[in-house]
Amino acid sequence: MAGMIDALVIEDEADIRDAVVGYLTQVGWTTAGVESVEAADAALAQTDAAVLVLDLALPGESGLDWLRRRPDLRGKGIIMVTAAGREAERIAGRDAGADDYFVKPVNLVELSVSVRNLIARLPVNDHWQLDSLSWQLRAPDGSAVRLTASELALLELLAGQPGAVVERDTIIRRLGADPETYDIRRMEVMLRRLRVKIADQLGLEAPIVTVRGTGYAFTAEIDWAGEGSTG
Repeated sequence: MAGMIDALVIEDEADIRDAVVGYLTQVGWTTAGVESVEAADAALAQTDAAVLVLDLALPGESGLDWLRRRPDLRGKGIIMVTAAGREAERIAGRDAGADDYFVKPVNLVELSVSVRNLIARLPVNDHWQLDSLSWQLRAPDGSAVRLTASELALLELLAGQPGAVVERDTIIRRLGADPETYDIRRMEVMLRRLRVKIADQLGLEAPIVTVRGTGYAFTAEIDWAGEGSTG
């Protein structure tokens, strides 16, 4: 999985999309483009984006309806683009979370300034994220690894109390095994493979420490979303 990009352009007109993506890339922003909100959902599941440049009049689900359906996007910078520019539309867009608003034809220089200003205002994310629904652990830069069932079960326990030591017996029971008969070497192998996976795919050291003879702890800030989470 790729990491964070600066901007995702969601525009169904290929010539406009290519022009926006090309210009933002030219001035130094890592940028990708898709043609619909359905494609945007798929793209954001693979690569996070700091800023969304969103056309309102899209085929299928509109950009405005998409923002209303995805309140989780409010943490991003959102730039709306429309051919009309009606007052009611602008107000609805801002109510749905838009930070800036452009009427076509878009001035690309002005658009790039808006992208720059939004990125400068966004908070720096230093949290890991565990998603129990997609079975993914995501690093602060947005890159992620797919987890096995055992890895997910382990990380759910650790994410439930970051910084605290979770005892091995608790983990063993979560894995559906009996602490009396479980071979602890199986857990050590699982942890080693998980650390290698994170290092190979994310280029980062896993923030999981072993407390010898006791258990394990996740030593970084982590947000846990999905089934079973408390957040």
